[in-house]
Amino acid sequence: MSHTENKIPDDSTVGKRLLTVDGQKPLILVVDDVPVNVAVLAEMVRSEGADVRVADCGPVALQRARLVPLPDLILLDIMMPGMDGYSVLAELRKSPETRDIPVIFITALDGMEDEERGLQMGAADFITKPVKLPILIARIRAQLELHRAKRLLASQKNWLEIEVDRRIAENSQLSTRLQLAFEAAGFGIWDHEAAQNKVQWNEALCQLLGCEEGPGNFAGFLDLVYPEDRPVVQRLLAGSKLGREHVDVAEFRLRHHDGYWLWVETRSRAIHHAPDGTPLNTIGTMLDISPRKAAEAEHQLIGAVFNGVSDGICITDPDQRILLANEAFSQVTGYTSEEVIGRTPKLLKSGVHNAAFYREMWETLNTCDNWQGEITNRRKDGSLVSEWLNISCVRDGSGAVANYVGAFSDLSERKSAAERIQYLASYDTLTALPNRNLFADRLGQALLTAHRFERGAAVILLDLDRLRLVNDTFGPPCGDEVLVEVARRLQLQVREGDTVGRRGGNEFGFVMANLGQERDALALAQRMLEAIAVPFVIAGDATVITASIGIAVYPKDGTDGESLLKCADAALHRAKQGGRNTFRFYSPQMDADAARRLALENGLREALNRNELSVHYQPQISLESGQMLGMEALLRWHSPQFGHVSPVEFIPIAEETGLIIPIGEWVLRSACRQTKAWLDLGLMPLRVAVNLSTRQFRQANLTATLASALADSGLAAGALELEITESAFVDDLEEAVLICCKLKSLGVKLSLDDFGTGYSSLAYISRFPFDKIKIDQSFVRDITENPVNAAIATAAIVMARSLNLSVLAEGVETEAQASFLRGRRCDAMQGFLFSKPLPPDEFAPLLLGNKRLSLAEQPREAVQSILLVDDEPNILSSLSRLLRREGYTILTAASPLEAFELLAKHPVQVVVSDQRMPEMSGTEFLSRVRQLYPNTVRLVLTGYTDLESVTGAINRGAIYKFLTKPWDDDQLREQIREAFRLAKQTAHLAGDGE
Repeated sequence: MSHTENKIPDDSTVGKRLLTVDGQKPLILVVDDVPVNVAVLAEMVRSEGADVRVADCGPVALQRARLVPLPDLILLDIMMPGMDGYSVLAELRKSPETRDIPVIFITALDGMEDEERGLQMGAADFITKPVKLPILIARIRAQLELHRAKRLLASQKNWLEIEVDRRIAENSQLSTRLQLAFEAAGFGIWDHEAAQNKVQWNEALCQLLGCEEGPGNFAGFLDLVYPEDRPVVQRLLAGSKLGREHVDVAEFRLRHHDGYWLWVETRSRAIHHAPDGTPLNTIGTMLDISPRKAAEAEHQLIGAVFNGVSDGICITDPDQRILLANEAFSQVTGYTSEEVIGRTPKLLKSGVHNAAFYREMWETLNTCDNWQGEITNRRKDGSLVSEWLNISCVRDGSGAVANYVGAFSDLSERKSAAERIQYLASYDTLTALPNRNLFADRLGQALLTAHRFERGAAVILLDLDRLRLVNDTFGPPCGDEVLVEVARRLQLQVREGDTVGRRGGNEFGFVMANLGQERDALALAQRMLEAIAVPFVIAGDATVITASIGIAVYPKDGTDGESLLKCADAALHRAKQGGRNTFRFYSPQMDADAARRLALENGLREALNRNELSVHYQPQISLESGQMLGMEALLRWHSPQFGHVSPVEFIPIAEETGLIIPIGEWVLRSACRQTKAWLDLGLMPLRVAVNLSTRQFRQANLTATLASALADSGLAAGALELEITESAFVDDLEEAVLICCKLKSLGVKLSLDDFGTGYSSLAYISRFPFDKIKIDQSFVRDITENPVNAAIATAAIVMARSLNLSVLAEGVETEAQASFLRGRRCDAMQGFLFSKPLPPDEFAPLLLGNKRLSLAEQPREAVQSILLVDDEPNILSSLSRLLRREGYTILTAASPLEAFELLAKHPVQVVVSDQRMPEMSGTEFLSRVRQLYPNTVRLVLTGYTDLESVTGAINRGAIYKFLTKPWDDDQLREQIREAFRLAKQTAHLAGDGE
């Protein structure tokens, strides 16, 4: 059934509304199963200027839709038998040829779902029947225009795609060519995007640095830059200050993947900037300039060598015109390079050499391309100079002469340098004396002469004592001045033909040739010591320096230089041991001593491991109660090879070799363990004293070692006393005070050992945290008879008490010494009077038995005591009988030494002494008594008229009265009574003074 309005428009309504702008007719396919509808629709669109193609069913429609030319639009009925409009549309959309043809459904179906279905399937529009012409034409026209617009757009898009592909191909080709050009030139390309912190390298740059890929970010890039060059890269990427179009050029080093550094040159420009001018995107190239840099360095090196070499060099062209001349050329000839360039070397011709000389030179040069020899030239100032000249001919590739190169050295300087080298090899630069080498040569010559003429010779070695103190105090330059002055003085002492040299350091050597007698060498040594002893003026101060001398004599001590030097060195060492400022002749015993010392050193190195060392203990006794206060730990060595070795012999060796460090620590730990064991037995409270050597005292770990020894043994710190000698403080007083304070902080006690043997002074002792001082046994040994040592010991006791320090005397061996020290308020003693040093198993019984020192009871002060001294027993008996009736306590001594013992043990007011005795005179004895016991009244009794010595003693105050033999009994008794009255008065005045 037809729903199409069959009204055909009249001529007045016929138009051309479907024609295109350019007048072309569109082709429209009309599909309907009703012939009338097909005819009406065809006529409608044809009347509006379109060409029409018709189909009466779906398959025909599909066939005709694919015919060329393709229809511009399809009018399609939906309800058709066999294949409806929806199926036709679906097939059209499947085919690429027809998928884009717009389709308008014309149907009697007017439901919304039908229209929606059609549009969803791809219909361009949906018109319901009956069809109204204006609406049909308007919609057809709209779809045709839309279809034409789509086709135009598709055509333009296709054209654009083709154009883009063409231009991309061109750019790719251009990029490839540019890349090939960069690669051929060795350039790499990099790109830095600041905002994204991104760095990109092209493949060429990666290959340049041996990497598979670039660093990725700026930090990674900077990490590859040589550290010193990183500021250059940072400034490069910070942007140019010369404008945005400026190309920045920089050179820096980058690390290759294999680890070595490459010099690169980069040229870059920022192509995008932030509003403030900061570069956002920078692109640059990079070129390996390592070969260029190497060439520059080589060129610079060649230039440095050319101008820095000491030889004069000039280069000429083939015509011998000078092209280049270095600085050395100018220095030797006096001509500047500007003055000689363009001129020939003939300007240096001296006239010394004849024409044959130069002719032979050029013949050799042209034949061998080289000539060398000695030549004399003339300087600019007219003076002559001898040179060693070397001329080389340089030829180009064709063999023609390109240049001549002449190099010469000033032979006068070489000769002077050779002489200087010879001098330095033979002489000491400071003193200008023969050095060790020349001295040995002179010694050898002297020995040959002595052997030939059967004469003697002597080798003398002199070493300055304590020159190090001058260097430390005034500085090394002052020490050098002393050495120069010593050399001058020594040269004045030797004979003509003898040799004085400096063997090194503080040591000088002498060779006495033609020695007649050994006393000649002795006289020379004495003169040398006297010359050195004259004070040196150093920095305005007069300073005395001494020397030690060792002498060896040919042929007695050796027949060759080496043997004599060895013997003289041994004698020098013995002179130093002998107190310095002296000389010693060599003796075979010195070799034996040196051999024994070496053997002792070797044995001592293994003594600790072999259990040859032991610790003995010597008691320390209170002089107030006689009770034991503690003990000192003393090292002993029993060697299977040497037997018992004295500490005086092996401890200095241990100090010198450094063995004292492990040995001293072993002694410390052994003493702490043993003392702790005795204390654990419940014995009397004890304190053990352990010696610290100078080396131990300076050890950095001393405090830690002490703390470890106390902790390991369990001994209380207060039970340990460390004995330190004054020699440990000499080098650095401030540091020594700090070390002692650290030790004291552990809780241990400190004592100053061997007090009085060093540089003891109240000023520096007061700075140390000492608890005790120990008076050295050298002062105690003769304390009862030597006023000087007695005064030193007494002063030490007084000083110690003023500092609240206790005092212990070492080496007390007699009761007299103990009584003397006790009378002067010395606190304690240590010595053979009570006990020698004992091993632990012998020392323990002393502790268990609580042994005490017997102390004599102090007499009452009111007792009148008189000491009679005479070497004749009958005189002593007579005087004793005479004075016994007076009620005196009478002490008698047959010698001054016996008298000193009694004075030390007993308080005495009056001393009567004979004048003439074997050991010493009465006046000398009483003079010592006055110094030791100033409150005594002293009388001399003599039968000889030695008035001069007696009168002198009286005038000095050593003697109160002079009595003669034989005496008058009554007169003698009265003189003794008067002496006691004076003694009482003196004691009273002394008490008031206190």
